[in-house]
Amino acid sequence: MVAQKILARHVTKTTALMMIGTLLVLAFLFVLFAYVGELGSVKKGYSAWDAFKYVLWDAPRNINKIIPIGALIGAVLGLGSLASNSELIVMRSAGVSLWRIVAWVMRPALLLVVFSLALTQWVIPYTSEQAKSVKSQRTVAALGEVRGYWSREGQRFIYIDYANSSGNLNHVQVTNLTANNQLESVILAEQGKFTQNGEWKLNNTKQLTILPNGNATFKEIAEQDLPLALQPKYVHMVTLDPEDIAPSELVSFMQYMKKYSQVPKTYQLAFWKIMGSPFSLLALTLIACSFVFGPLRQQSMGFRLVIALFVGLTIYYLQDFLGYASLVYSPSPAWFVFIPIALMFVVGGYLIYRAR
Repeated sequence: MVAQKILARHVTKTTALMMIGTLLVLAFLFVLFAYVGELGSVKKGYSAWDAFKYVLWDAPRNINKIIPIGALIGAVLGLGSLASNSELIVMRSAGVSLWRIVAWVMRPALLLVVFSLALTQWVIPYTSEQAKSVKSQRTVAALGEVRGYWSREGQRFIYIDYANSSGNLNHVQVTNLTANNQLESVILAEQGKFTQNGEWKLNNTKQLTILPNGNATFKEIAEQDLPLALQPKYVHMVTLDPEDIAPSELVSFMQYMKKYSQVPKTYQLAFWKIMGSPFSLLALTLIACSFVFGPLRQQSMGFRLVIALFVGLTIYYLQDFLGYASLVYSPSPAWFVFIPIALMFVVGGYLIYRAR
């Protein structure tokens, strides 16, 4: 029992150091190349120093994307070093099962899962806003404004030229259709103000109504109520990339949108990507273990590194492609997010099973 604890600590420490070291190297290279690429956007009002600040603020979001690849490469290098020193052979000879070694490797992977979720919940929403403020030369408060916002609620289409998180609207157009998709009425308003949950007050409105007999009536109304799903606290979220919203706020926003209208698939995709991220990281770690115990058992460390990098990038771009393909071809993005993850678990588990 004591010997197994020592072995577990040794394997966990070795793979953890390799994962952390790989992640740091990848993060440094990512920031370096991102800065070099951002220098091409330097112009009057946006200096090289601004580009550097933008890359640093945007770094957590990009680092979070490469954490699974870092776990894959780190696990391959960590187990590879143990294999090169014949330590894995000694462990197996001592009666330690492959699955127990895999469980030890999963420990640092779980720490990376916690780190990734912490970044997603508390760090990325803030740093992404700061990055946008540097890029656009606008304050964070000014970024919480919506311009040209469209919303559909049943048979009603709403266009808002301007909205902000203080609950103000400017230039609103509301188009109502009948059940047969025929024009029923059009409302134009100069201004609007939030009053309570799901209710806005429109000022200086003009309403054109189409009667059943084909005639039309026109009237001006000083003040008119407008049921609208958009709340001031959610106005800012509309301006953000769904992947930059904290998971807790994303769930709240989706529940609110579902109550009043259809949830856009981009938000569903962002939600399922967050839900699938921990499983994707663990699946890639399992793939790394299967490589070292299976096909790459007799290969050099350099070859293992190249294969791990190739596999990691291939899976990364494949998941990215399938995620956006799900917006067109799938009723729910969850299918395209979790099917590749399930296949990785199956392939990794099968390779380890064969290597027993």
